[in-house]
Amino acid sequence: MSKDSKRDYYEVLGIAKNATEKEIKSAYRKLAMQYHPDRNKAADAEEKFKEATEAYDVLIDPEKRSKYDKYGHNAFDKNNFNFSDSFFDDIFKSFGGSFSGGNPFEDLFNFGGSSRRQKRSSRGDDLQQSVSIDFLDAVHGKKAKLTLNKNTICNHCQGSGAENPSDIITCSTCNGTGEIMQRMGFFSTVSTCSKCYGTGKTIKNICKTCKGSKINSSIELVDIDIPAGIANGEHIILQGYGMPSLNGGKNGDLYLIVKIKPHKYYERINDDILISVPISIQHFLQENEIEIPTPHGDKKIKLTHDTKLNGIIKIAGYGIHNARSKRKGDLIITLQPYMPKIDKKNKEKIDEIFANVKDSTFEEWKKDF
Repeated sequence: MSKDSKRDYYEVLGIAKNATEKEIKSAYRKLAMQYHPDRNKAADAEEKFKEATEAYDVLIDPEKRSKYDKYGHNAFDKNNFNFSDSFFDDIFKSFGGSFSGGNPFEDLFNFGGSSRRQKRSSRGDDLQQSVSIDFLDAVHGKKAKLTLNKNTICNHCQGSGAENPSDIITCSTCNGTGEIMQRMGFFSTVSTCSKCYGTGKTIKNICKTCKGSKINSSIELVDIDIPAGIANGEHIILQGYGMPSLNGGKNGDLYLIVKIKPHKYYERINDDILISVPISIQHFLQENEIEIPTPHGDKKIKLTHDTKLNGIIKIAGYGIHNARSKRKGDLIITLQPYMPKIDKKNKEKIDEIFANVKDSTFEEWKKDF
C-alpha cells in the first residue's frame, strides 16, 4: 500500500489526535481481537489486522508519533527527508542511544518472541466480560457456573508463533540487530526495525495451530461466587483467566462486569429496596394487618387510622445485605390505595354509613382560596 493510499493512523484506530497511551492500547486491543485471523475468517480481516498493527506501532512510540504528527506518512519514507530544526533535534537525540519503537504485540499480547534486549517478565493483559444475573441473585448472592474462554500458550509452537523452530530466522532487513541505521553526511540515526519490531527475528512459516498468534483458546466451565449485595456495574475478578504472558510472567485476570436484570416490582437505590404495593381502601378502613412480600420473606405490617393512604412505610434491615460493606439497607414501601369493586347493595350500605359521618376537612381547606 503506497503512502498516498494509506489511511490516517488515528482514523484506523478510531481515536482522537490527543489520545492517551491507554486509549491507544485499548483501541488496538479491540481491533486486534476483532480482526485476528484466528478469530475472523473474513477476506479482509488479515489486511485490517495488519493496518491496525502498523498504526499502533507508530502511535504507541512517542518518537514515531511525534514524527508522524509533523510529517504524516512521509516521516517513514527513506527517500523523503525534511531538514527542519525539529529534524536535526531528532538526529542529535540519537547520539545517546537508539530509538526504541517497541513491538505492538509485545505491548498488548507479547507477540513477537524475545527481544535481543533483555526484558523483565511481565504479566499477561487483563480481559473484561459481561455477565447477567437476576435481581434476587444479586441480593442474596449465589454460586454459579459460567462458560468461559481459557487462553493458554499454544502447545504446538510453545509460544514462538512458528510452525517449527527452524522457521524462526534472522531478520533480513536489520541482519538480526533489531535496528536500522541511516547515515546522512556527518549524521546518523538509529531506529527500530519496522520488519521485526526490534526482535532481530522473523517467522518464515507461522504456526498452523494458532495461526501465529501464540495463543490457543478453549472452553472451560468455571465456578464463580457472586457476593450478596453486588451492585450493577461492579466486577468479579477471576485470577489467571486473562491473557497469558509470553515471557515467563503470570497470566492476566478476567474482570466479570455484573449486569443485573431489572425486577418486575423491586428497585434498588444504593442498599435500599423500593416497592410499590396496591392496598385496598377496605384494608385502611378496617385497619387490617397485611403481609408484604420482601426479598427476605413476607413481612406483616399493621394499618392504623394514622396510616396515610399514599404514605411510605420503612422496614429496617429488609433491603440489601451488602457482603462487602457489611451494611443492611431498608425496604421502603410506597402504599398505593385503590377502590375495590362494590356491588349496588353494599354501596347503599356504605352510602348510609357515610351519611352520618361529619367531616369538614375539604371545606376548611377550600376557604383559603
